[in-house]
Amino acid sequence: MPVIKNLVLDLGNVVVDVDYPRFCLKAGIDVDAFEAFYNTPFFRDFETGKKSREDYFPALEKYTGFPAARRKEFERQIHTAFPLRLRTWGLIHFLKQHIPVYLLSNTNVVDFENIDAYVGLRKAFHNVYLSYEQQRSKPDPDTYHHAARVLGVRPEETLFCDDRQDNIEGVRQAGWHGFQVENEDDFLIFLTNTLKLNHGGLTW
Repeated sequence: MPVIKNLVLDLGNVVVDVDYPRFCLKAGIDVDAFEAFYNTPFFRDFETGKKSREDYFPALEKYTGFPAARRKEFERQIHTAFPLRLRTWGLIHFLKQHIPVYLLSNTNVVDFENIDAYVGLRKAFHNVYLSYEQQRSKPDPDTYHHAARVLGVRPEETLFCDDRQDNIEGVRQAGWHGFQVENEDDFLIFLTNTLKLNHGGLTW
């Protein structure tokens, strides 16, 4: 059986829920307009660092009507779109005492920095690999090859957990182990019952 010496987690729908309707209600933004904005090529460029924070707020105003002049209000509230999965959060802090635990996420500077300011994401993990900093995104297998070098992990000793099947397929093509997170309950069962914590790592 493989020995897992490194655990790598996605952010959205793994460590935090993604609840844009909750945020939009607080911010007074039409949720359909915001989700349409999220699905634009601009947003993909923003997540890979091709567009800056300064580019983001005029584009947000264009697509949703939220005034760019109120950007500070937006940034103060955006963390409410990403409530922590508290049981997973607690387990991360337990597991990191035994094996390295990393974060690998397609995200952007506005979302990540404001979640980080609220809950301390960076310090919760041994290291983070973020699409907007690395200018690479999942599910491209090259992203995982690059992430292995940046994080200093061996793919065959590394398990990546993500909610999207295409990201799991990409990571397996790169030689990693992968587990698709469909809900928090099943994920916690997998980490606590299916995987066994032994000296030097996790085993099936």
